Amino acid sequence: MAVARTPDGLLYNAPVGRIALFDPCYMATIRPQDAANARRILEALGDQVSLIDGRCCGQPAFNSGFRAEAKSTGRELLKAGQPFEAVITTSGSCTSMVRHYLPDLFEGERATGARRIAERFVDFASYVAAHPNLDTLGLRLDGVVAYHDSCHTRRELGASSRVLALLGRIDGLEVRRLAFEEECCGFGGAFAVKQPEVSVAMLTSKLDDVALTGARILVSADLSCLAHIQSGAEGMGVQLEGWSLPEVLVRALA
Repeated sequence: MAVARTPDGLLYNAPVGRIALFDPCYMATIRPQDAANARRILEALGDQVSLIDGRCCGQPAFNSGFRAEAKSTGRELLKAGQPFEAVITTSGSCTSMVRHYLPDLFEGERATGARRIAERFVDFASYVAAHPNLDTLGLRLDGVVAYHDSCHTRRELGASSRVLALLGRIDGLEVRRLAFEEECCGFGGAFAVKQPEVSVAMLTSKLDDVALTGARILVSADLSCLAHIQSGAEGMGVQLEGWSLPEVLVRALA
């Protein structure tokens, strides 16, 4: 059995062989190896993992006001997740979209059914942090990293403490916190496109904050933030690597 705690604090049991890993569409495009890293960690914990890929949670359409399109896209993801007791998602924003917004696009019994399936989606950090076999991983990685706390991880999933708890289990790793940890990096999906000047200003402030830590590696539970921050750093000539949570855990495997 694999045990996890949802962002609501609800414990559930997921039989081995009934776990799915959802590889969000943007992650499969930007950094396809991230799903492989997440899968390696889940399998190291003893889970048998099925992969759900090639699908979108509907968030881009939802945030742009196209609710019918978001509903149609999200419906396909819910269908894919229906056979599983737990669907582990490596994107905080996608997890939040499915759990908190997608069910409200349906009505009546369909909304009830959608919510029942949506509750099975849990962010990677929360699932791994509560796993009964976590102590068997033997994590060690010497080095220094800074931690970026994404908006969805902090505000909608309440999973920041679980991300930091996982990082704290890695022997030899020094995790440096940002002075303005609660501030957004400026990505926000469509926001970065619609308000580029504001987005760049926020990004610049975030990079300044990271620079104060002295770290050259930035870790986050959300690859969307990392992609935004790392691409901005490259454009400004700042040396900075972005590691997702699954990546840093794989690097730390004994």
